[in-house]
Amino acid sequence: MPKGPQLNDIARNFTTRDSLGIESVAASISGEICPIVNTVTPRAFYWPFMVWIYYDFYKYSGIEEHTVKAFDTYLKRQDYFFVLATLLTPGSDRTNLVGVLQTQNDIYFNKTGKYPFNPKYFKTRYGGMQYYNAGCLSMRFIIDRDPETGVEYSFPKLTKDGERMALAFEKVIKGTQYYKKYRLFDVEVPESVLKEYGKVINLGLVGFDECKEILKEKLFESKRNSKLADSASYIEFLNKEYGIKEFDRHSCRRMLFDYQTPSGKAITIRSELETISNEWEIVIGRQYFTAGLEMIWKFMLEQLDEPLTKQQWLSKVINKSKLEVNINQPLSTLLGKATYGFNIRENMISNGRAGNDDSAVINGLRIILSMYNHFHDREDLGEDRLFFDYGIDSNSIPFSDLSDGVNKHIDKSIKSFLVFVMDNWLIQQHYMTAFEKMLQDRDGFYYEIIDGKYIKREEFYIDFQGIRLIQLSQVMRDLEVI
Repeated sequence: MPKGPQLNDIARNFTTRDSLGIESVAASISGEICPIVNTVTPRAFYWPFMVWIYYDFYKYSGIEEHTVKAFDTYLKRQDYFFVLATLLTPGSDRTNLVGVLQTQNDIYFNKTGKYPFNPKYFKTRYGGMQYYNAGCLSMRFIIDRDPETGVEYSFPKLTKDGERMALAFEKVIKGTQYYKKYRLFDVEVPESVLKEYGKVINLGLVGFDECKEILKEKLFESKRNSKLADSASYIEFLNKEYGIKEFDRHSCRRMLFDYQTPSGKAITIRSELETISNEWEIVIGRQYFTAGLEMIWKFMLEQLDEPLTKQQWLSKVINKSKLEVNINQPLSTLLGKATYGFNIRENMISNGRAGNDDSAVINGLRIILSMYNHFHDREDLGEDRLFFDYGIDSNSIPFSDLSDGVNKHIDKSIKSFLVFVMDNWLIQQHYMTAFEKMLQDRDGFYYEIIDGKYIKREEFYIDFQGIRLIQLSQVMRDLEVI
């Protein structure tokens, strides 16, 4: 059905990402202390693979038009046949292999034993490698501007280090029939050729020793990436001293914030790792602070099942909550008890995530206050306290606001602080965040306001943010650092 003139078309894709604008703070700190490797770049393979594709595209493709669109098509062809080769090879490493679903269907329905290129195997730009491109730039395998003039290139150029990496990668695969006869041509590739290719090219970089050495040099030995090396040293320490071989978000929160191994053994940090451990502690603290706020936000939206004024909404949330304390008492009485072990803290969040938890408001408040207690007057943090101001420039809620908010309400009632949190850090904070998204042509509003009444538009779901050390540990295993 026609939507009418473009000016009248106000339809926007709904986005659930960071509806309160507070998750970005932990992400920003993580980006400083663990650059290049992020939550969507878990395998080392894709960096040399992508650099080789750049090299091959420039030198052998015969494509004169060096544009993002042309490169995207060329890259996807190479990636698609790599995925096919991997899936056709028994026992191959497939952990975090991207583009699998459609490619598996292509194998299942193929009756000829010959595979044409399917450009629809992965919809986004650069297949599953779009997130690795930034790392190629950071490690200077490619550059996007002239180093002397600063003029931006229309398409990235390969550096000498990039060519060195590409040639090291090419050396391993150039003996395959796929490389010799099929990679440059828009023809069907026989299954036997792909199986031969799959025995050579692999996600774990087995046999790509020179590529591994170059990557280790760029990731961990470069002065530009000293913080990444610190994070890697932290992982090595946990691996060697405490036998931690696998990392997940649950165990990482326990180790990085409570300094306990998954088995409950206390972790003693070496002096040279104190700074990086403090920084990761702040990251997890920010995640807990975010979780506490989101628990309250979720419960608030669950109560908005009818149009309500703001005052009616706040009153309903308080009346429907199992508060377990006298909220007319001073905030200091709740603050003094807000210290929790790992399991209690995690259980409160887990219950709040499940929804319809009438203790979500008081437990969310407890977690928020416990973060105040955890970091208040911590002299050992030193310059890392600068991270407490992160979020000021992005209209988020920095940790410094938590300190100010608690200090201003410490002698006032628990109810007054709770209302302050719900009004300022949730209702208004969401409005500012969603309004900014709207200016970027994205719809992020979980409520709308009509005639002074709030009306719920979407359900809200809680999930913990990723922790880059998990992906870094996988990269380190790929490179045989651990």
